Amino acid sequence: MSNLSLKLEQKAKILQVQRLTIQMLALHGQDLADFLQEQVTANPLLDIRYHDVRPAGDKGDKAIDNLRSHSASLEAWLMAQLRVQPLSQPQLLAAGLVIGSLDDKGFFQGDLASLGTVYHLGLEDMKKGLELVQSFDPPGIAARNLCEALIIQTRRARKAPLQAEALLEKHYEAFLQGKWQKIQSSLGLSDRELRDIRDFLKSLSLQPASQIVQEEVYIRPDIEIYCDAKGRLAQRALEDIPDVYFRDDLYDQYAAQGDKETLAYIRKARRNFNDMASALAYRHHSIEQVVDCLMDRQKDYFLHRRPLRPLRQKDIAADTQLSTATVSRVCRHRYVLFEGRIYPLQSFLATAYPSDTEGSVSDKVVMEKIAALIASEDKSHPYSDQDLSECLALSDRISVARRTVTKLRQKLNIPNSRIRRL
Repeated sequence: MSNLSLKLEQKAKILQVQRLTIQMLALHGQDLADFLQEQVTANPLLDIRYHDVRPAGDKGDKAIDNLRSHSASLEAWLMAQLRVQPLSQPQLLAAGLVIGSLDDKGFFQGDLASLGTVYHLGLEDMKKGLELVQSFDPPGIAARNLCEALIIQTRRARKAPLQAEALLEKHYEAFLQGKWQKIQSSLGLSDRELRDIRDFLKSLSLQPASQIVQEEVYIRPDIEIYCDAKGRLAQRALEDIPDVYFRDDLYDQYAAQGDKETLAYIRKARRNFNDMASALAYRHHSIEQVVDCLMDRQKDYFLHRRPLRPLRQKDIAADTQLSTATVSRVCRHRYVLFEGRIYPLQSFLATAYPSDTEGSVSDKVVMEKIAALIASEDKSHPYSDQDLSECLALSDRISVARRTVTKLRQKLNIPNSRIRRL
């Protein structure tokens, strides 16, 4: 006997217009134009008109900038080198497992034995796989710690000082602590030899993955921010988006036939057009609202080149009455042209840190102050991250934790105090 039962549950249902809106917000420039062309091809009652979006009198090309592409990931870069290696299948598999286990900085932090167990690889095969990846570019990749990364880079450097590798292998702790006199005495180095080694070590990368020179791509800005005749900030769209319109003449012609299937088809075609038109209008409105909010909140930056004010996506959402998800989609991979330069839209956002004098300051301001403090420090007694945190609290009344200082210093690509010590 069958067992019947009732079940009540709630499910989120996305309407066609909502799906189109989400999809169109994620598309940019030519991708959106191609999408609209596909819609016109699928719907015989639609037509498309291309036009030039340049303002009258502007005969120049639209600005194009070179920006780094993040599509070529570290893993893809290393796998491309692995594929050309004439090695046995176990070693290639072991190397692939090592590559897949690297962290964002390019270090291998896993356990070789346990990693190979899943694919029945022995420890020797895994060691050979690790050695193979460590021979790849960039130098230092797949090192198990910073010391090993520096040693690998030193071995592969063409003009490395003679004693640089011995210093790292035998006196690494003294090197971290800046005990240069002890190192000089132990290795029997002259003042010139010690200076050459120190200058060389400063040139090495602390994060192997950061050495990858990524492929350059050309980026067209989506929006231009400019000052109008009255000196006020304004915006204009730079996207080559064609006009899509509905063929009412064809609709009336088909409707006159009176066939039920034809009527159902053309009515569905009109609904699809209305949904697409609504999605395009919402897309335009959302981008315009977000950029207007950015111009208002960061007015001093655009007009007077003052530091960015703290601004987060949820602040923009509150000002524009858009959802945080919509603001996120607008900001993602969208670019702005301002005074001849192209900026990612997200670059105008800034995290807030409490300040007794100004209420709050942005992370960009804190980074500028950290860089200034390090530039003016005593090179024989450089500031530690804790010292920098205390200096910011005392001189600028900015409350920033030590770990935050470390994170911001690393974003500036500035080494720690031990390596900066003369």
